[in-house]
Amino acid sequence: MGLLRTILALLVVGSHLGAFGGATFAVKGFFIISGFYMALVISTRYHALPISDFYASRLLRLLPLYWVVGLLTVAAEILLVPHGQQFHKLASPIANGSGLDLSSLPFPILIYVVLSVTTMLGLDTGQWLGFDCVGGQLSVAPDFGPNTTNVVDLSPVPQGWTIGIELLFYLIAPFVVRRSIWFILSLCVFSLAFRAALMVAGFSGYPWSRALFPSELVYFLLGVLGYRLYLIIPDLHFSARKEAFIAAMVLIIAVIYWPIDYVFRGSLIWNTIPYVLIAGGIPFLFKWTKDNALDANIGELSYPIYTCHIFVMGLIKWSPINAAPFLGSGWPRHILTIILVIITAFLLDRLLVLPLDRLRLKFGAKPRIDSHMLEQSTSS
Repeated sequence: MGLLRTILALLVVGSHLGAFGGATFAVKGFFIISGFYMALVISTRYHALPISDFYASRLLRLLPLYWVVGLLTVAAEILLVPHGQQFHKLASPIANGSGLDLSSLPFPILIYVVLSVTTMLGLDTGQWLGFDCVGGQLSVAPDFGPNTTNVVDLSPVPQGWTIGIELLFYLIAPFVVRRSIWFILSLCVFSLAFRAALMVAGFSGYPWSRALFPSELVYFLLGVLGYRLYLIIPDLHFSARKEAFIAAMVLIIAVIYWPIDYVFRGSLIWNTIPYVLIAGGIPFLFKWTKDNALDANIGELSYPIYTCHIFVMGLIKWSPINAAPFLGSGWPRHILTIILVIITAFLLDRLLVLPLDRLRLKFGAKPRIDSHMLEQSTSS
């Protein structure tokens, strides 16, 4: 399933480049995969371990990379960007925070800003909740007040808002994923009902369609239900060919989804059914790929790609490469950017994430597949 995760991360990169769409689909797909994996690890490796070990492992996986890329972004903006200009249209914390008066903000707002920007917990609220830069008065999208900012604009890694939603799921996951199917289905109904209520009230577009945890919860839960399906696959007696076909269906949906989405966007049923299909296909894809070392190592790049890609885009913008005649615009620029994002992600994975993964072993994390196994997988 590693290849799928990396494809979804690259869909986000391509969307932010303007090369192709699919970012919303990719994020919701990540939520499903996250629900599947969390149900798997909580039901197996963390079944007899303290909940604190699960939380520690998750935070070690997510936060250090966010901090490093965030510090690199701030440093690049300080060193490369003229005063008053943006490092990148999506990530320019110094320019976006130039009018912010931290000393005058109410203490609760200050705590909210610091917690969200440093840990990503609460960063998702920045998609719909703003506050005055001086007095801290709150306002809600789309009727933001004057002189308003939000925690997403202040974050050096603004795409981390989706991780903020994941962190909320991680908080409740140990208390949910092992409950009965009826309980999980009831939560799915609640999540869909919450979204339907938003739509009836007129909150059907961005950001309400993808940035509220109660309405996004259904995607994580679909992943949990996918894990329950994975447990009974042996009882279904499917042939290997049929399992491979179902697994391939997941990637096919990922390829063809977003052009059709533009036609049917807004329908609650349409916005749910494709993800139900993905949740049904992921267990077979996982069964097909879980022992494939190459696939696993490709998947390790998905989070670094997702985290660093806007930083790399900003570097390109403010480097001599930006004016190079061979770069031009359109696909030459897109392809080079994607290549540089992958290279940067690989370096971050090897220099930062891999050593931290060794530390996470103390908290019950699964060991990475080593290079010897990778060679065996590649040659087989």
